[in-house]
Amino acid sequence: MRNIIFNVLFTFVFLFSVASAQTNTVQITGGRFFIKGGSEEPQNARLETANFTTVGFLGGQYSPWYDICKFDPNKCSFGKTFSVIPFPRVYLGGCIGECHQFVYGTFTTNGTTYQNSYYRGNFDFSRVDFQIPRMVKRKGLVTFRKPFSMTGHLQVCQETNIDRNCPADKILFDGDVEGEGTLTVTTEIKIFDTGTRSYPYLFQKSFEYQFE
Repeated sequence: MRNIIFNVLFTFVFLFSVASAQTNTVQITGGRFFIKGGSEEPQNARLETANFTTVGFLGGQYSPWYDICKFDPNKCSFGKTFSVIPFPRVYLGGCIGECHQFVYGTFTTNGTTYQNSYYRGNFDFSRVDFQIPRMVKRKGLVTFRKPFSMTGHLQVCQETNIDRNCPADKILFDGDVEGEGTLTVTTEIKIFDTGTRSYPYLFQKSFEYQFE
């Protein structure tokens, strides 16, 4: 009888520990997102934690980075302020339609790498505003740097979850994540000509989130 009680208690403690590990927020200790806001490099988003390392894709045409200092030169002319990103939440995963943010990639945990892992959840970025100075130079690159923070929820599945929920026995991770670091925005000075007047403005080159 004592052995039965001990086994039951051990099982309860084990299950409680697993559940707690999934509900506690995991700190992001390294990695980076390197986003051009257009033609991205494959697997350009990497997160490192004490629990796992995961690689995926962020950016492209259907992302909030696509139209920052790109299609409306006046918004990014000298003396103006622009924001990265205009709306803070990025939904993760694939779906039927234009859903291309952090859909799938590699996930490594406990020494095992899962090559085809599928993601769901969201990343919430802090909104960072940059004041464009009234510059004298008319060409070249202009770089901005500021701290950023990110929170979110990430679920990692061993099989595709585009059109269905991930089976419980296929979930590799399901929990909250948070991290911070430095956001570096690189822009290029260009001249916009309206036909009657011309003025310099900044054109986006890249957005680099370096987790620290």
